[in-house]
Amino acid sequence: NRKTMRASRGKNLILWIAALSLSTRSNQYTNAFSFPKQQRTKTKSPVKIWNPPPAKPLLRAGIAAMLSLTLLVELSTAPAWAMTEQQSLVDDVWREVTKQYVDKTYNGMGEEGWRKERLKAVKQVTTVGPDGPVQTEVVYGVIRNMLSTLGDPYTRFLTPDQFESLTAYAKGTAVNGGIGVQLMGDPATGKIVVLNAIQEGPAAKEGILPGDIIVSVNDEDIDGATAEVVAAKCRGEMGSEVTLAIQHGGDGKPSGKIERISITRSKIQTKSVEASIFTSEKDKKVGLIKVASFNQETEQLVMEALKELKKPSAVVLDLRGNPGGYMPAGVDVAKLFLPPQARVISEVDKSGRAKIYFNDGVGSDTSMPLYVLVDQRTASASEILTAALQDNHRATVVGGARTFGKGRIQNIQGPLEDGSGIAVTKAKYMTPDGRDINGVGIIPDVKSCGSNDLPATCLKGLL
Repeated sequence: NRKTMRASRGKNLILWIAALSLSTRSNQYTNAFSFPKQQRTKTKSPVKIWNPPPAKPLLRAGIAAMLSLTLLVELSTAPAWAMTEQQSLVDDVWREVTKQYVDKTYNGMGEEGWRKERLKAVKQVTTVGPDGPVQTEVVYGVIRNMLSTLGDPYTRFLTPDQFESLTAYAKGTAVNGGIGVQLMGDPATGKIVVLNAIQEGPAAKEGILPGDIIVSVNDEDIDGATAEVVAAKCRGEMGSEVTLAIQHGGDGKPSGKIERISITRSKIQTKSVEASIFTSEKDKKVGLIKVASFNQETEQLVMEALKELKKPSAVVLDLRGNPGGYMPAGVDVAKLFLPPQARVISEVDKSGRAKIYFNDGVGSDTSMPLYVLVDQRTASASEILTAALQDNHRATVVGGARTFGKGRIQNIQGPLEDGSGIAVTKAKYMTPDGRDINGVGIIPDVKSCGSNDLPATCLKGLL
């Protein structure tokens, strides 16, 4: 720990001073007792060689010893300052964010302003007493306030429970019962909003609808939690029950009182990709590929869906309500429709270095007429795919409103000393044309489609 390290450095300094003192005294004794031989020179004018008088070794050695002793006393009596556990946690969070955070201006505060936020937070937890539920929550609150100055809803603190739930889900070790909903955090309000409720799923059967806001899970307040954490809390053993406090309201805007709903978890059978055929008003055979979310299997599933459609007159990618997911999958699906060497997306870190994703494949379908359906819940990896196709003029984007606008990537860091963790925004996405869609979203080329409209209705007049 820091106290031990400081003590070790103090001991090393003392030993170094003592060694220096002995070395000095040794050289002094050598100089005092080793006299050079006088040189006899054969010159016409003899030169008298002067030798300085011997030094006084005992006096020099005594002075060196006194100086060493004085420093020893000062070092031994100087108080060793060490951070408390609470201060160390604040400091650890600050340092991890400083190393990774994408905005090097720190929301306009600059490095000096960001350092002041650290000092302020450290001082605020100085008087926090021994560990306990109340004291711990005070420290967590201070950390959240410190992070809030960055103005980034995606850079956030995770309690030990939240961190454990999130990592368990990411590792695939979560239990297999669910309620059949897709969730997303609204950066404007911090609320957790239901994006989709699977038809005939446990949540849908109990009346939960897209746009509903989750207030609590099993009476546990979820304020400040991420959508991933809340989703993990909704999962559990099949047949077990979970109680949600729900505030109904379209598009995440609360419009009614809070209702408590008990839901029995069950095995959720979902397909991230579904293919079908419909006939347009102009009697054209149109292939529809509905992508509900992105995971490591999405690219393969879309390829299989294209084969299943058997060369229709046009293809429609329905990304409405798709919150994203596995980012590389969005990139890989875009490659299926773009020409070789087309730029897909750029990932830019805090130093401004850009990692550019190109279509390095061959055999992509670049001739089939392509349409992309979006809405205000189309986000993240879905927006990467949409922007890549739009900027490369490969597809027509159709929707009733601009997309969600999440153009940032987070890194989950932890566990920290107490088992907590942090999510840090470490990079931003730029579209092929250099657009930063974060907080802005993607504007559809054609505005003629609602979230619940049939694809044929959305494409009326286009196909």
